[in-house]
Amino acid sequence: MLLVVVAAAGLIGVFVLIAGYVRNVSKQVGPKVEVLELTAPLQRYEPVTPSMLGYVSLPSKWAPANALHSPDSAIGLVSQVALPAGTELEQGMLGTPPTLSPGQQEIAILVDAESGVAGEVTPGSVVSIIATYAGNNQGGKNSARVIVPVARVLGVGTPTTAGGSASGSSAPTSQNEVVPVTFALSQQQVLAVSYAETFAQKVRLALVAPGTGSVPQPPPYTPSP
Repeated sequence: MLLVVVAAAGLIGVFVLIAGYVRNVSKQVGPKVEVLELTAPLQRYEPVTPSMLGYVSLPSKWAPANALHSPDSAIGLVSQVALPAGTELEQGMLGTPPTLSPGQQEIAILVDAESGVAGEVTPGSVVSIIATYAGNNQGGKNSARVIVPVARVLGVGTPTTAGGSASGSSAPTSQNEVVPVTFALSQQQVLAVSYAETFAQKVRLALVAPGTGSVPQPPPYTPSP
């Protein structure tokens, strides 16, 4: 009986010691938080997708102070460096995708608000840039040309009132409402659009169907006499 009593007392003592140790560790670790992490490798400038994200449980006192906790704060963003799977995401690791691709330049032109935009062109839209030219006294005919078949719109500004058309030296003197529209174009396209904005009678935009890739440059249109 004495041995049984001693063994029971020893078990109780061990239980008390273990409980105290667990309680002490719990105080040091504290509550845990869910931190967003990558479940798949992320390449440079590759947008983050929902399938790439997961959660890891970390003690709140050891978790990064600026850790990301919501997928909405990461989806669609990119990293400037490759990140391996298992990376715990923090603010500053990800940013917005670049608006310009290598070799592209940003250019803004004024387009007639009624005939060129009409509220349908928004950032992200794909349009064709069309210029119309008036004939001259030397036998030149009126013509219309597609300056850029496929152009990506970066931004659409606030309509403003400007004298005459959105572009062209032969524009009338009436006050028209124009809208600044910003594009991402190649250097050659920037030169073509700049020339059209200066010398064309009017510059218009035509929406391109979603999913349309590169299309060949059509020849200038000249109406029959």
